[in-house]
Amino acid sequence: MADGFAQHQEGWFELALRAGRMVAWEQDLVTDHVSRSGSAVDLIGIGSGPLSGILERIHPDDRHLRAGLGRSGRQEEEVVFRFMTAEGGLIWLATRARRVSPERLIGISFDVTEAKTAQDRIREMALHDDLTGLPNRTCCAEHLERAIGGAHPDGIAIMALDFDYFKEINDSFGHEAGDFFLKTIAGRLTALTGEGVTAARLSGDEFLVIAPGLDRQEAMAFARKIARRVGQPVEYRSQTLWAGVSIGLSRYPDDAETAEGLVKAADIALYRAKNSGRSRTVAFKPEMGHVVEERQRLLSELRGALRYGQVQPFYQPKIDLRTGRITGFEALARWFHPERGILTPVSFQAAFEDPHLSLRITTYLFRRVLVGLVNLRRIGLDPGTISFNLSNAAFGHPKIVRRIVAALKTFVIPAESFEIEVTENVLLNRNEVVARRKINHLRRNGIRISLDDFGTGNASLSHLQTFKVDTIKIDKSFVDDICDDAKGRAIVSGIVTIAGALGLTVVAEGVETIGQKECLQAVGCDQAQGYLFSRPMSYDRVVDLLRKEIADEGR
Repeated sequence: MADGFAQHQEGWFELALRAGRMVAWEQDLVTDHVSRSGSAVDLIGIGSGPLSGILERIHPDDRHLRAGLGRSGRQEEEVVFRFMTAEGGLIWLATRARRVSPERLIGISFDVTEAKTAQDRIREMALHDDLTGLPNRTCCAEHLERAIGGAHPDGIAIMALDFDYFKEINDSFGHEAGDFFLKTIAGRLTALTGEGVTAARLSGDEFLVIAPGLDRQEAMAFARKIARRVGQPVEYRSQTLWAGVSIGLSRYPDDAETAEGLVKAADIALYRAKNSGRSRTVAFKPEMGHVVEERQRLLSELRGALRYGQVQPFYQPKIDLRTGRITGFEALARWFHPERGILTPVSFQAAFEDPHLSLRITTYLFRRVLVGLVNLRRIGLDPGTISFNLSNAAFGHPKIVRRIVAALKTFVIPAESFEIEVTENVLLNRNEVVARRKINHLRRNGIRISLDDFGTGNASLSHLQTFKVDTIKIDKSFVDDICDDAKGRAIVSGIVTIAGALGLTVVAEGVETIGQKECLQAVGCDQAQGYLFSRPMSYDRVVDLLRKEIADEGR
């Protein structure tokens, strides 16, 4: 039995080698003659023979790996290299070798193509975004490091892209629509990236473009070209999806000498672009870094101010220009800063553009205003219509409208006594369908809509029909010269006339002189507010003012 086993041992060994796609071999290190098992012909198309016979079939970049086996002095070695088969195909061979004497090397080689291909696929997946197929953050970082290591003489430009109001696409049309939008954007970026240019998706709606060989002027021109292309609307199932793009630009080595510093500089420029009106392209400047640091300090302070009740609503009355009576109040944020005194929103405007903090401030102030309204009604005082401002970021929150409607019901406050104020940019610099849907939802629930700062942005009179507002507020810049500038007075008069024909109420802001008041009365303006009538005041002073008005009427 033992003799039979020994007789078949060699045959079984050869069978195992063939089944495992392996070759056993022995190399004479003096003559470089290699003796191979019979499975070698099937696997690599080469039998026993000189080492040169296999070296010429190994990929030139990997050839040194096999040629050096047994020469390093190490007893055991392992290498992996690319090998060209007799049929012209490319496979990966792993070779493990042991030096058993100064002149003799034994080893085994086996086909690892499937494992190597799977490994490459895994790495490819790890370095690319599943949704768009673009390089991801990790791959982008590696690419940027390599680009800096072999820096182009004209420098390297990077562009950080962020899509304004992309979240509203997901919230209003669903995540499938959002995914379609992102894939379309990725396709547009890919079409714009020529040789050496890389576009990557970092996360969500954040993209990065790396473009070597561009000076600052060329980089800005390329960034604007990207903005024009990717900023175009996307058609999805008969819906038009739009989210304007903001771009921050930085260059190596002008703005930073490391990949991390370069990305940080582009992010700072992107922040400036988003806070300068959005849908803009801004190049980094060193002084921008100080602005970001100041912003972070301010936001941190304001979070503490909310915890300690230092942010309070003030109220500025609106006056009927025909009767002189109070028609309502506009609620305005005031920060009781422990060191700087009472601050107006101009001093902490950055907080209203931060998505999370803006919502916190809005929710906090809204509740304080509602509590004040409940108390006024309890003591028998009617403040008229209360106007409450919604910032760009707060209006963009998917649940803001439902929260407003629910809060009014919770506090049992008539919806018609409340008015939401938004600026032109809040409505026009986002998806029109989404904005109109939110406005209509508020109006269906009885809440009035006021368009603030009318005439200073991009809104035209036609937008008054599109968004179905109830009130327009003429900006102070038109009121300042209404008595001295015939053209300005004609514009105000035209706005009042058209608004009247549309059934809208017109409120003039920033009235400071009797002359301005009289000129507004002459053109038929409905209401006004400004220092001529009253500065913004605390809740207690509102109580006193309303009681005084009741007393004056009783005389």
